[in-house]
Amino acid sequence: MKTKLNKTTQALIFCGALIPTVHAASVLPNDFDFNVELDQAQRYIVTLKSDKQAVALPFELSPQQTMQLQVNRLESLAVGVAAQAKQVLPSINAVSMSLTAEQKAQLEARSDVLSIEVDPKRYLMAESTPYGINMVQANQLADTMSGNRKVCIMDTGYTLNHPDLPSTGITGDDGYGSNNTGNWYNDGNGHGTHVAGTIAAIGGNGQGVVGVNPSGQLGLHIVKVFNDSGRWAYGSDLVKAIEQCQQAGANVTSMSLGGSGQSAAERQAFANSYAQGMLHIAAAGNGGNSSMSYPASYDAVVSVAAVDNRENKASFSQYNSQVEIAAPGVAVNSTWNNNGYKSISGTSMATPHVSGVAALVWSHFPNCTNQQIRDALNATAKDKGAAGRDTSYGYGIVQAKAAYDYLAGGQCGAGGDAKPVASFSVTINGKTIQLKDGSFDDKGVAAYAWEFGDGATSSSQNPSHTYAAAGDYTVKLTVTDTIGQTASKSQVVKVTGGNTGGCNGVAAWSASKVYLSKDQVSLNGTLYEAKWWNRDQNPEQFSGRWDVWANKGACN
Repeated sequence: MKTKLNKTTQALIFCGALIPTVHAASVLPNDFDFNVELDQAQRYIVTLKSDKQAVALPFELSPQQTMQLQVNRLESLAVGVAAQAKQVLPSINAVSMSLTAEQKAQLEARSDVLSIEVDPKRYLMAESTPYGINMVQANQLADTMSGNRKVCIMDTGYTLNHPDLPSTGITGDDGYGSNNTGNWYNDGNGHGTHVAGTIAAIGGNGQGVVGVNPSGQLGLHIVKVFNDSGRWAYGSDLVKAIEQCQQAGANVTSMSLGGSGQSAAERQAFANSYAQGMLHIAAAGNGGNSSMSYPASYDAVVSVAAVDNRENKASFSQYNSQVEIAAPGVAVNSTWNNNGYKSISGTSMATPHVSGVAALVWSHFPNCTNQQIRDALNATAKDKGAAGRDTSYGYGIVQAKAAYDYLAGGQCGAGGDAKPVASFSVTINGKTIQLKDGSFDDKGVAAYAWEFGDGATSSSQNPSHTYAAAGDYTVKLTVTDTIGQTASKSQVVKVTGGNTGGCNGVAAWSASKVYLSKDQVSLNGTLYEAKWWNRDQNPEQFSGRWDVWANKGACN
């Protein structure tokens, strides 16, 4: 029969005099500090076997005393290896503590230890709003109408079934032919999934982030133009991707990509699809210089610069006359291909803010044309840098609510006739220039007016002109549409009196001639050799590493 002890005896027991431990506690040094993190310590959960009792007590304990005895036993386990109990868990007969490898080995050698496992970290799963969403005013405009718009994302693919991305109704196209990029719904890189999250990460689900269009209603079409390693694609891949986006019924394209070389065929594909109603958005580039990146620098494409959380231009963001608008692109947090999240930087991150806002605003005014949406975004952008449009920010930081308010004033009317867009390319051969029109209008261009900068003019669509002297000249094209609306573009051209051909007997390059691999041409005293078939590709502009011409050096 068990006896009950007086309070003094019980107090001695629970002060530790009779704590039932199998191993005696080690003596700790006087200056030992439990608050100092042990070298290379890892936090573990140590569970004891429930049937091991070193001391059988000859008296009956109350439930509270039994619990306290168990707590003491678990705490003594940590003290026995000079560790500190972080959490005592009597409900599972366990204790958590930080242990070095040596301390862990000591516990593993004990017969009363059932298991030792890493104490896994857990993180707050509450939903957060990336700073860019507020900066572009997406939080001020509901996306309840976004189901009538579709954004086509040309990138590394999409992580289908990501818990914070739409999983139903998403369509896509894979790589094809020699550019076999894999399945569009797999993103082994992560870049495309990050872009998609900025555009359309789901809101109100208590996890992760929110996108510009958080309701899950926005249509998405994915074209996987890059493989999982993010390997470069060709301009022709983008031309094909435009076709796929159009066939899928996309209104907006989002292209967080680019390169230095331009292509007349690629330019024309963007111009044609723009004239048919698509709105193209692309990254200005991350070179931190004034060079042009394509497709962003084509006139039919909106070139997007990047800013940081203080609305300052990112150091890496390219700046030039084609930069049209800006958006957050530094330390942007968004979805990643591991079903988690990642914060990265680039004009690639700024681009989906603009394409997302374009779709959001357009969804409220589906009667507007792509040009009218583009004009509204530019007219209401938050001006930064030099007053008005500048090379670093374009018209400024895109503003969703301001654009909505602008269009709510009836700027689109009943659909109307969009203004034309002037565009042209120039080929220089000595003192002679050949101009090629690239302008477009939804109803057609009615008239062309060229100014060559030396007093001469022309009304032809694709004129040529020979200057009397070498120098820099500003060429200006003004186009007029069928109802008298006009648009202009100017470009400085540099003409010389240099060699126009005859480089060791090699014929001068001609914009109208088709060249095959290994064909050689001369232009302005330089010899070039074709890498593959091309036409209308100026060797001075297309002689980079991945371009169609190889620069063979100056003529003798």
